[in-house]
Amino acid sequence: MFKTTLVRAGTYLKKGLQTLWRGISHLAVSWPKAFAAAVALLVLSYYPLGGLLSENIDRTPDYNLTRESEQQSLTVETMRFLINREVNENLWTANLPPFFPSYFLDNMPNYQQGIVSALAVTAAVIGEETQCPENGREKAVMNGAAELLKYPGNVWLFAPDNKLKIAPSSASQYRKARKLLRDYNRLLPAGRCFWARDYVNMRGLIKAVKRDLYKTAEKLETQIAEHSSDWTDFRADDLFYYSQGKIYAYMLILKAWGMDFKEVLLDSGQYENWTRVTRALEDGSALSPLAVRNGELNSGMAANHLVALGYYMLRAAGLLEQISYEMKGVSFNAD
Repeated sequence: MFKTTLVRAGTYLKKGLQTLWRGISHLAVSWPKAFAAAVALLVLSYYPLGGLLSENIDRTPDYNLTRESEQQSLTVETMRFLINREVNENLWTANLPPFFPSYFLDNMPNYQQGIVSALAVTAAVIGEETQCPENGREKAVMNGAAELLKYPGNVWLFAPDNKLKIAPSSASQYRKARKLLRDYNRLLPAGRCFWARDYVNMRGLIKAVKRDLYKTAEKLETQIAEHSSDWTDFRADDLFYYSQGKIYAYMLILKAWGMDFKEVLLDSGQYENWTRVTRALEDGSALSPLAVRNGELNSGMAANHLVALGYYMLRAAGLLEQISYEMKGVSFNAD
């Protein structure tokens, strides 16, 4: 009896050990597969999920920005703010290398480059209008910022024309431009440079922005004419977001410019028209389609977001032209 019980206990123990061994063997065989599957899932989700989390197309229409003194420019402070927001806070994405998850995204990079292109135009206008009689190097401050803002937005480590040549990154150049904008705004209250808030300088910006808006609208028109009949237009979203970034920046810049030149606008009776310009740009900046379409113009099914954006762009440009025309022959000085 005792012997039989001992034999049965040995049999159960043997079966238990065999079951445990099979479990350990199965785990040893399946663990590498599970690990490999987990790694594959991580790699496959790294770019789409990482890109989705890192994309941030910021269309905030209003900021309560201030300046230290009335002699300083709120427009310049707005430009500094936008550079800081896009380069430091949101991360400059147009020059990221392939191992970043947002490398394959193109909406945010195009949007950011559109913003910087508008900043470059504005900086060039202010630099041309600024007078620094005693020191040519001080006048070069704003011109230097304008040149830095023209730097290509897709440079990470190597020069675009020579991949073996090390070059400053786009983000570093834009940070330098931001510092120059800060230096410029410090020159104004010190009296070392003078930027007249008058009719002539008002028209200088109007002319530059109007020309840039018309040129951008022409690019939209060309894309529509040549590719709206295509089954898919893979460049439509690139052009849409680049153009939208541009008009978004102009919207904030013109709001600030309206404060810098408020007396000129009030004296000429154009303040209401100026707010209509910024409202048109704001409406265009608010467009947020789930997918950008460049559909045929006579289609009842396919949308055309390039046309919608172009409408607001041309609306703003036309109002700027009206303001410029109605201000002709009037000489103001707000100082």
